[in-house]
Amino acid sequence: MKLLLLNHRSFMAAPLSSIRRALLSTCSAVKWEGGVSMVQGASRGIGLEFVKQLLEKNEKGHVIATCRNPDGATALLDLKNEFAERLNILQLDLTIESTIEASANSIRERYGSLNLLINASGILSIPNVLQPETTLTKVQKSSLLLTYEVNAVGPILVIKHMWPLLKAGGGSGTERDVAVVANLSARVGSIGDNRLGGWHSYRSSKAALNQCMISL
Repeated sequence: MKLLLLNHRSFMAAPLSSIRRALLSTCSAVKWEGGVSMVQGASRGIGLEFVKQLLEKNEKGHVIATCRNPDGATALLDLKNEFAERLNILQLDLTIESTIEASANSIRERYGSLNLLINASGILSIPNVLQPETTLTKVQKSSLLLTYEVNAVGPILVIKHMWPLLKAGGGSGTERDVAVVANLSARVGSIGDNRLGGWHSYRSSKAALNQCMISL
């Protein structure tokens, strides 16, 4: 098993064209021929682009795309129409572990194993709910807990439930020797590189994700 932390740096507000260029130039995960790949957080942004690259750049293999609301993921549904036999869309909410377990069971029943897992979802801000903290007075317990739940706890729970499938899949059916788990982190999660402060919820959640990955 190979585990990766992908540093998205400024992807958070980047246009999709920039995300596409960055993925093509920096991420070898999209060059994945065959096997079964899963992208968690695939309805938009970076996760959606991973799904597109995995489908368009490879002629073989299956892709599982998960998101909270598949019925509202119009871009994913468009891809489903184009790659009907290779793309499977599943409902998964990082804050509800039973949906993660249900996705794992569905993958086990349909494919039996998994070769690539990309945890791409993450939150920085939500209108009227969550905003990056520029001062200490703006820090709220609810923001800290929600960001930690989505950015750190959720990905680890996904790995937990997909681990047996990844072990069963290994590198079989692909050009790789082992299964790969990739998590999208951020430079601002670095403690040593933190010169400006602020963004308490986001910084700490990404630092927690990094620590969990090192432990794994």
